[in-house]
Amino acid sequence: MDTEKLNEEIDILLRGLPQELSAAVREKVTFYKTKIPVFKPAEILDEAKNLLRLEMLAYLDRRQYLGMYNRRFAEHKIDDYVREVVGREKHEERDLYTLGRINFDLNGLKALNDLGGHDAGNKGLKLLANILNFGRTTLWLRDELKLTVIPSAEGGDEFGILLFGRIDLRSHIDDICKKYFFEVYEADVSHLINFGSKEVRDNLQMLGIAEDVSSGFVFRISTSVGACLLGEALAEVDVSRMGISFEEMVSDISNEMFKIADKRSAVQKSKFKQELAKSDPVLSGLYARMSKEVIHLEHELRAAKHRIYELESKK
Repeated sequence: MDTEKLNEEIDILLRGLPQELSAAVREKVTFYKTKIPVFKPAEILDEAKNLLRLEMLAYLDRRQYLGMYNRRFAEHKIDDYVREVVGREKHEERDLYTLGRINFDLNGLKALNDLGGHDAGNKGLKLLANILNFGRTTLWLRDELKLTVIPSAEGGDEFGILLFGRIDLRSHIDDICKKYFFEVYEADVSHLINFGSKEVRDNLQMLGIAEDVSSGFVFRISTSVGACLLGEALAEVDVSRMGISFEEMVSDISNEMFKIADKRSAVQKSKFKQELAKSDPVLSGLYARMSKEVIHLEHELRAAKHRIYELESKK
């Protein structure tokens, strides 16, 4: 391999990656080139690949079992897409609606952690990650609508997806959100919590709902879903304000997409909880009350009531 071939391989290796990441790798490669022939071009390429793996950790969620990018990478892809749209020779209104952000917030993680243990909680998160990475809705988006789908894990029980392609998403986004919601809600997680086990029954007893939750109860997870399209975020950003740079404008648009999607997700969560309280009050109660803090408070409350009862009995 000669220097020219090395440059070609480096260009291929770094194509489409975040600017600050590729800059860091190129800087190191430039240094190694000054040491030729101590370092051979093939050795420099191998070193660039190793360095890239290390640099990419900044764009990956720390939970390796999820195998997902993080929010930082999602922001980078929004930045790239906005620049690509702005750089087009011709602009159409529909171009602003070919990029979408979907926010997901897992419901039921606390119950999984506290009743089934953190292993159950991790499995619940992994299940959601699998759905977003290569579930039936994601495959439909990729295969049928020909969209690029980039899932991301964004800490705790929060996840996201970026969608972009050549179609106007305004006529699809509501259906996409519904498909993801039902795919998660219909997922089988019955094996994650054994409602017949003594530990689970004891925790339910502390909450005072053991009689309401049968040993054969089937648990479900769900997710709140909220979406925002590029054009919607752009409408909320003052791109003409004095002194704003292009980088600041892109950052504001990206932040607004996350903000709007998150707000809509919260609205959907509230509506779903109200409906769940009517359709499945037991599951609704587990979502609302099952946490270590609540169990501890319920235990203290029961102990206090018992002491009050004893004091009243002595009078």
